[in-house]
Amino acid sequence: MNQMHRADAPWPVPHERSKELYERAQRVIPGGVMGQGRFAKPHPLYMTKAEGARMWDVDGNEYIDFHCAFGAVVLGHNDPRLRKVIDQTLDQHGVAFSAAHPLESELAERIVKHIPSAERVVFCCTGSEATYHAIRRSRAHTGRNKILKFEGAYHGWHDYVQWSVHFDPAEAGNADAPKPVQESAGMIRGAEDGLLTCGYNDIKTLGDIFAKHGADIAAVIVEPVYHNAGVVMPVPGFLAEIRALCDSNKSVLIFDEVITGFRLGLGGAQVQCGIIPDLTTMGKAIANGMPISAIAGKAEIMNGFAPLGKTFFSGTFYGHVLNVAVANGCMQVLENEPPYEYLDRLGNRLKAGIDAAIDEIGIPATVRQHGSVWGLYFTRRDLIGYRDMASFAQTKEHPIHSSYQRWMLENGIYIHPHFIVRGYLNAAHTEADIDRLVDATRRYFVAHKENLTEL
Repeated sequence: MNQMHRADAPWPVPHERSKELYERAQRVIPGGVMGQGRFAKPHPLYMTKAEGARMWDVDGNEYIDFHCAFGAVVLGHNDPRLRKVIDQTLDQHGVAFSAAHPLESELAERIVKHIPSAERVVFCCTGSEATYHAIRRSRAHTGRNKILKFEGAYHGWHDYVQWSVHFDPAEAGNADAPKPVQESAGMIRGAEDGLLTCGYNDIKTLGDIFAKHGADIAAVIVEPVYHNAGVVMPVPGFLAEIRALCDSNKSVLIFDEVITGFRLGLGGAQVQCGIIPDLTTMGKAIANGMPISAIAGKAEIMNGFAPLGKTFFSGTFYGHVLNVAVANGCMQVLENEPPYEYLDRLGNRLKAGIDAAIDEIGIPATVRQHGSVWGLYFTRRDLIGYRDMASFAQTKEHPIHSSYQRWMLENGIYIHPHFIVRGYLNAAHTEADIDRLVDATRRYFVAHKENLTEL
């Protein structure tokens, strides 16, 4: 029987150079990393190169990457077609103008062509900025203050939505009358007065909230597939009920497709589910890892952004030439050589393989997969919302999750430390890569069976 690794135990791969770099970084960078999402005990592993489906760290360890930069890399790292676009853009245009340029319209036209909700499009740099502007615009459009978000969903770092993400349900109260739980220190006092929360897939409580607050709700923001928790699908009727309640109460429906947009398909999750939002936020896969995001939506709402309207919208790097050029190049590849059927096949292969291992070895676990996103849960419970997994999703240091991640590192597979075991595929992955992941997972189940109790 293998013992579970402590979250702060030494890495099971050579890591001396990473340790040295971490010690150096702590002298000039708070915590030694650019944000908590990149930290892991006892110290982060420092990466130095990525190509296709592989990454290498500074100690020379090679990994098959199933992190894919939090899902941003959909074609594969350092894609040669996009490298060519970068070289051509630098030669012909430069890096940044902070002025209007023709590549912006080209990219906006592509998005309008593919995303059903898109009549107008604007660009910013990150998903957080996109959701921030979408929410501000919704408040201006409706003249209302309150936003409704769902428990466990992450829509960015700003005070509008960084509530009830990874929290203890006891702090939020009953599921039928939840209250927001603050996620960060330093948030504006009273910000929660503009926020309502509800359990994902909880149609009854959703209706109760609208019955009480509908006239004050400016917008509902929702992941059409709940990917912050790995893969939690909407139950039948859930998204349709949100759409109907927004329509009857004249509230704006915002789909956060920062993960699903251009990863699940050219039309995103809204094509798959058949529910069309008023606004859509996108990022990540739109440019295969370059920092660009987008807000798209109905013209009557989008035209309220400055300069046509009074909702401020501007940024030095918004519409950044190089990022827009790469996004155009990425979209062209996705249009002409769509990888989605291939990614679906890989995802189905991964799920079938891990499902078979779970059944064979008889452990309490479930694997969820939708397209090129997958999640492994060490429980047999039916997971339809955050509270179903809160017992193991409040920390990145759960012993089973840490143990699994470290086992995978030993087997040359990189899965980023997260609150749950979540992974992504890209078009550079092969069936052999999937089989290697499945085999390593099966051997983990065998070695740790006695420790894998129901979470």
